[in-house]
Amino acid sequence: MTTFNPAWTWSYSALGVLPSGTAGVPLAPELHANQVVAWVSIALAYGGAAAALLWALWKLVKHKQMLPLVLFAAGLIAANIEPLGDLVGSIVYANDTPWFGYTVMGRRMPAWILVGASSYVAIGGYIVYRCISQGRSLRDIFMLSAVYVGIPEIVIEMVWHFSGVIAYYGDNPTRIGGIPLYSIVQNTTLLPVYGIVIFYAMKYLKGGRLWLLVLLIPATTIGYIVGVSWPAYQAVQSSAPVLVTWIAAVAVIAISVLSAYLLLQIPELRQIRDAAGAAKRGLLRPHRSGVTA
Repeated sequence: MTTFNPAWTWSYSALGVLPSGTAGVPLAPELHANQVVAWVSIALAYGGAAAALLWALWKLVKHKQMLPLVLFAAGLIAANIEPLGDLVGSIVYANDTPWFGYTVMGRRMPAWILVGASSYVAIGGYIVYRCISQGRSLRDIFMLSAVYVGIPEIVIEMVWHFSGVIAYYGDNPTRIGGIPLYSIVQNTTLLPVYGIVIFYAMKYLKGGRLWLLVLLIPATTIGYIVGVSWPAYQAVQSSAPVLVTWIAAVAVIAISVLSAYLLLQIPELRQIRDAAGAAKRGLLRPHRSGVTA
């Protein structure tokens, strides 16, 4: 997917970078957002963040659990990675979106990006962590990921696409309703990976060291997204033919599912599931991991 053509040499900038619209490098479209959809998105994002924060504070005061508040803060930090993911993932937002003054890495972002990951990481990460520590089956974990992330993402991003709020641009034949198929799978399988990171953080990071999750969660986010999706990112941002892009997309889907599945096969996690399954069948007393939230 990396191509070399002497005829393109003239078009490189002084920094050796091909400008958008040249040699397969996609050119972002100019969008015009439906203002009602944009305002509703802002309200839902900040409302969800407020609800997640209140829940985290309630868990802290009522149950003396610091983890939800740590995850909420980690989500706020992770949100600042979004421009990097948008750059490699060829995503652009409408410039006339309300509150469009949040700037990171030189890219202006919609206001909901600032808090968009906080409720996702705090509530979603906490729930999947509990599922893992309680030995819930792989089917339950992947079903949770699909219901909590996959299906809502399809609905929300399609609404954004058709209302002009967001666009995945470039010559990308894998888009369904404007959303790349591999992007949906990539984001859905990220949730179990969060759960595993949180599980081992709870096991080994005691006391104030648990706050290291505010670094680990953002690193996991961008490391996983770029790590599993780079074949599709390269194909879309090049002159690769349609067949190559589809092969790259299928590879991303396979890598995403396989990575999450193999991580959940860590012997300790498998033993917890096996013990919980045996207890459910009445063969053993339930096994607890010894890791609590």
